[in-house]
Amino acid sequence: MPASLVASPLIPAHMPSRKPCKTGTRFGRPGPNVRDTLSRFQDGGRVRLNFFLSIIFVGMILNGYDGTLISGLQAFQSWNDDLGLTDNPNSAALLGLLNAAGPLSGFVIGPIIQWIDDTFGRRWGIRFYGYTILTGTVISVVAGVNSAKGNSGYTLFVIGRFIIGFGQASFLMTSLVVVQEITHPRTRETVAGSWDSYYIIGMVLASWVNFGTSFMSGSWGWRLPYLLQVPMALYVLIAVQFMPETPRYLISKGEDEKALQFMATYHGNGDASDPLVVFEFQEMKDAIEAERIAKAEKWSTILRSPSNRHRLGLAALMSFLTNLSGSSIIFYYYSVVFDLVGITDTTTQTGIAAGMNVFQWIAQIAAIWTGKYVGRKKIILANWPMLLLVLVGLTVSGATFAHSGETDHKSAVATVALVWIYMGFYNFCNPILYSYPAEVQTFSMRSKGLLIWNSVTQIQAIYVTFVDSIALDAIGYKYYIVYMPLVILQIFLVKYFMVETKGFTLEEVALAFENASSTNLPMIRDAEAAGTVDTASVGGDSKE
Repeated sequence: MPASLVASPLIPAHMPSRKPCKTGTRFGRPGPNVRDTLSRFQDGGRVRLNFFLSIIFVGMILNGYDGTLISGLQAFQSWNDDLGLTDNPNSAALLGLLNAAGPLSGFVIGPIIQWIDDTFGRRWGIRFYGYTILTGTVISVVAGVNSAKGNSGYTLFVIGRFIIGFGQASFLMTSLVVVQEITHPRTRETVAGSWDSYYIIGMVLASWVNFGTSFMSGSWGWRLPYLLQVPMALYVLIAVQFMPETPRYLISKGEDEKALQFMATYHGNGDASDPLVVFEFQEMKDAIEAERIAKAEKWSTILRSPSNRHRLGLAALMSFLTNLSGSSIIFYYYSVVFDLVGITDTTTQTGIAAGMNVFQWIAQIAAIWTGKYVGRKKIILANWPMLLLVLVGLTVSGATFAHSGETDHKSAVATVALVWIYMGFYNFCNPILYSYPAEVQTFSMRSKGLLIWNSVTQIQAIYVTFVDSIALDAIGYKYYIVYMPLVILQIFLVKYFMVETKGFTLEEVALAFENASSTNLPMIRDAEAAGTVDTASVGGDSKE
C-alpha cells in the first residue's frame, strides 16, 4: 500500500484504538455505510451481489459433488464392471490413473487460465468451467455402454475426467480471486471463508445420492448420479453471463468509472458518495497504481522481493497442508480404508460416507463462525496436532484388525470413528486453507499466486491420487505412517512462516507482510512517521 494512501485525508490522522472499526479492519475510516440503515432485503445492491456470489457457490457445490461422486462410484459393482476394473490385476494402478487425470489436466491448464484471467477478465475462467463440465460429463456417462465396455469404457471415462479437470482448475483459480474481489469489505472474511463449505454441501449431496442409487440394479445406479451434474453446470454457465467484472480488474484496465459504479451499486446501494465506497475506490486505485509504477505484475519484479516470495511460499504451504496431511486417503479412497477393516458392503460404506459429509459441513460452519474471533494461524496450530494423533490411532486400529485375523469388529468401529474425527479437525481448517492463498497476494500477484497454488496443488494431487491407491493396496494401514512426519513438518512451517491476516482489507494485507517479513519497510516507516498508522498493530493476531 503506498504511503500516499496511508496518509489519505479519508483516514483520520489520529487512531487511538487498535480495535477494528465497523468495516472490519484495524484502520480508522468513515464508519457510515448503507448497510447500517437498510436490511439485507432493502439493500438491492446486496441482493444482486449475492446472486453473483451464488454462481461461485453453486460452482463449488458442483466441484464437491463431482469429487465425492468419484469416491462413491468405486463402491458400485456396476461401475467397476462397466470400466473393466472387476478382477483386473492392474485395478489399483488404473484407479490411481483415473483419479489423477483431473489434477494432471489441471496442472497443464493453469498458466493459460492465469493469462486469461489477467488479460480478458475473471468471468472467462468461470465460463470455461461450465463448458468443460458439460462436455466431460456427457463423455464419461456413456462409458461402458454396449460396445464401450471394458477397456473402451475405462478410456472414455478417463477422457471425461481429463476434460473436467481442465474446468475444475480454471474454476478454483478464478473463483478464489472473484470471491475476494467483489465481496463487501465487512463480510469479505466470512464469505471467503465459507467458500469451501459449499464444496462440502456438494459432498453431502453426492454421498446421499450415491446412497440412494446404491439400491438400484444395473448401470443406472452410477450413471444417474453422474448426469445430475448437468443442471448445476448449466446454471453456472448461464448466470455468469450477467456477472460484471471485479472492480480491481476494471481499475487495472483503466476503467475507473465502471469500477466506481460497481462499488456504488453493490456496496453502496447506488450511492457513489457513500463514505465507504469512496474510501474503497481510492484505496484500490492508489494500491493498483503503485503496483503499476513498480511494474509489480512482472515475474522478475515479483521474485526479487522477499515479501513477495514469502507470499508465494505461503500459497504453496496451504497446498501442502491441504493435500499431504493424509486427507487424500479419505477423500479419494474411503471405500478402501473401510475395506481394510472388513466394512465391504456398498450401502454401508456409502451410508457412513454420507453421514460423515454432513459432519464435515457442520465442522466448517463452526470454523467460519470461529474465524470471526480467532486468527487463522491459531486455528491451524490448534487443529493440526490433532490430525497427527488421529493418524496414529488409525494405524493402531488397522494393525489390531489385521493381527486379529480380521475378526476384531471393535477395530472397525474405531476406524470409522477416527475417520470422522480426522475430517472434523481437518475441515475446521479448510476455510483458511483455500481463502488464504488469494488473500495474501497483492492485486498484481493474485492470479499469479494462485497459479503457483494451483500448480503445486495439482502436482501433489497427481501424486496422492495415483500413489495412495497403490500404497494402500500394497501395505494397507502402514501407509498412514508415511504422512506423520509430513504433518509434523507442516506444524513447524505454519508456526514460523505463516502471517496473520485477520482484520485487514486486501490492500492492507501488504502492510502485514512488510512488517512480518521485516523487508521493504520504508513504506511502513513513512506511515509511522506521519502518525497515520500504528505498526505495532499490524501483522499480529486480532484482539477482538
